[in-house]
Amino acid sequence: MERTAALRLDAEWAKVRSGRAGVSPQERERMLTDLIAALTPHAADDLTLAARLSLRYGDLARHHFDNGRRADALTSVDEAVRRCAEPAEHDPEHARWYARALISQAVYLAEPLSDELGLPRYAFQRNGDRPSPANHQDGLAALAATRRAIEVWEGLDSADSRNREGLAQAHAFLGDRLEELGLAVDAAAWAVRAEREFHDLWADTVPRETLQAATLEHLGDQLERRLRRCPFDDGLTRLRSEGLVPDRLLPLVVVAARIEGAEPDAIAEGLRLDGEEVRRILRARSWRAVWRFDVRDAQSARWSAMAFPWHGMDAVTDRSAEAVAAELADALLDSPDCPPPGVAWRIAVWWEEEDHLDGARFRRTYEPPPDAS
Repeated sequence: MERTAALRLDAEWAKVRSGRAGVSPQERERMLTDLIAALTPHAADDLTLAARLSLRYGDLARHHFDNGRRADALTSVDEAVRRCAEPAEHDPEHARWYARALISQAVYLAEPLSDELGLPRYAFQRNGDRPSPANHQDGLAALAATRRAIEVWEGLDSADSRNREGLAQAHAFLGDRLEELGLAVDAAAWAVRAEREFHDLWADTVPRETLQAATLEHLGDQLERRLRRCPFDDGLTRLRSEGLVPDRLLPLVVVAARIEGAEPDAIAEGLRLDGEEVRRILRARSWRAVWRFDVRDAQSARWSAMAFPWHGMDAVTDRSAEAVAAELADALLDSPDCPPPGVAWRIAVWWEEEDHLDGARFRRTYEPPPDAS
């Protein structure tokens, strides 16, 4: 009777979970807490109930996370993963639940590595800011959980489209976790693989008319962003040699290499392209340079942005970020706005949009000489 009552509670929760209106967050949490308490005594010797209990711990974890309680979310999702591990070995549906719980665990672990827009905080240059040791360890744990989810999906029947889609999603999440750890090249590689897997999966559908279009658009945006952060040597060249640069993005990769400072002949050789084709792309495609000059107050040591035109943007053709910065710096030094000799100043140049300072394509700080007054 108690087991039947627990299953009725679960059915009631399923209605709330599917979007029934009029249930406050506090009531949702109470329902989940009561449901977990009701299921727990009967899950020890029943794999089906253990898997369902895992789902409800996952729901509770999501509730906590959505309400800003990451620590509580991690505690709950740990239980979700633990409770579903054994059922996953005996039933494909439970294995899918297990894989999704692992992905959720990875998302919650990695949360401090992303900013408020969901973009990685630390996927930038080697001398840039780094996460705290604790957050870095959480990032590594998130990567491990994602890889474990991939192993689960790979062990399921590949003829089932649900499993193929789950694996493609896990590969996309793997790219996210790698990017958050500063591994932009590997992250780009997995974005390409995931995109191709989704295209193969949905080859017989019309993506523009479904949610699939949003998925493909999101992956395409991710890939372009990651390619812009990849170094030319052992980055873009490696991806190209492994067939992981889609043809549609070859012009972007050529421009990326030029922004970094590579010469056209080196770009052609590294990307295995015809030299004249590289020059044609560089003549035809401009990139948007966004720059900002900052000056540092000697008293407060705080940096303040200078006004237009020293904080602006423009289209640039066939030039590196360093060349753009050098021309701008020369212009500042020859202008009435030039900082006094005793004031430090710096310049940063971004590609496409202003972002974290560490994400600049070029940056340099000019300190005053020791004897400057």
